[in-house]
Amino acid sequence: MFLALDENGSQITAADALKNRKYFCPVCDAPVTFKSGNIKLPHFSHHRILDCIRYLYKKESMEHLQAKHDLYLKLRETDPVAMEYYLPAIEQIPDLLVDERLALEVQFSTISADLIGERSKGYHSLGMEVIWLLDEESIRMESDRCMPTSFQLSTQYMRSLFTYNVKTKKVHRIMLHHNHGCRRWSYVKSELDASGLLEVKPFHPQKMRRLTRSEIRQMIQREKQQRSVLNPTLSFMYHLGLDDSGIPSHLCWTIEAERWILNPPLEWKLFLYLHIKRGTFHMDMFEQFIRMRTVQDAPAKKQVMEELLYGYYMLFNSQ
Repeated sequence: MFLALDENGSQITAADALKNRKYFCPVCDAPVTFKSGNIKLPHFSHHRILDCIRYLYKKESMEHLQAKHDLYLKLRETDPVAMEYYLPAIEQIPDLLVDERLALEVQFSTISADLIGERSKGYHSLGMEVIWLLDEESIRMESDRCMPTSFQLSTQYMRSLFTYNVKTKKVHRIMLHHNHGCRRWSYVKSELDASGLLEVKPFHPQKMRRLTRSEIRQMIQREKQQRSVLNPTLSFMYHLGLDDSGIPSHLCWTIEAERWILNPPLEWKLFLYLHIKRGTFHMDMFEQFIRMRTVQDAPAKKQVMEELLYGYYMLFNSQ
């Protein structure tokens, strides 16, 4: 952390602190140690992280501290910004609070999607937006596909991931277009000024995009590797009398709303194809089958289901 209180109760930054003085956490009042050296960025550290109530201050890596420090210096050139500002109403401390309306969280370590959702909900309850900045080097990239983890996908804001590179000191936006199965997403990457995070605009990906036969085969092969007789994709294909080469063309497309669900692109379409063909489709059954992804700004499940059904209807009628 970069802020502490001195013995007089005055706030002091790590840049102005002196060694061999007593400093205290502004949240829990516990003693903190000032650390500085030729290599490490000056900062304060709890004697024990358990000293701080509700673990509001997490243990931060040097990369995390460096990113927070660099972004603070950049942002304060153009915008009002506070570092480590305690929000007592939700008992959270954003790494940076910009213009009292945008929380920036540097999240280089992996945490659960549920925790991302819980913390994001706290900021939203105060009328604030939140952007989670990931370690750029942690996101697997190919020439035209990226492969984010479930944790990384949970941080989506405006259908995008946001990253910071400590080495280059650059912020990037990775706009996720479509889920192509097997954790691969089509994307567009662009560089942002730090101040541009305040003015992020929505983008509108294509509503539908055709999957290649190679991608379809890869998805099916992935399901076969699970070696389970209860695998939904393989079970639906068996009951429909389909094999790898005989998937109907209207199932070989991905639609934009699939970003919000955990079901693979082929699986949920096969579910609809089978039950509609049999005349056994029921909305309650479809709702139980669809598994929502935990994403901080995801629509309600009912809206996602309606978009999936409409997308399937359009695909089926276009063939």
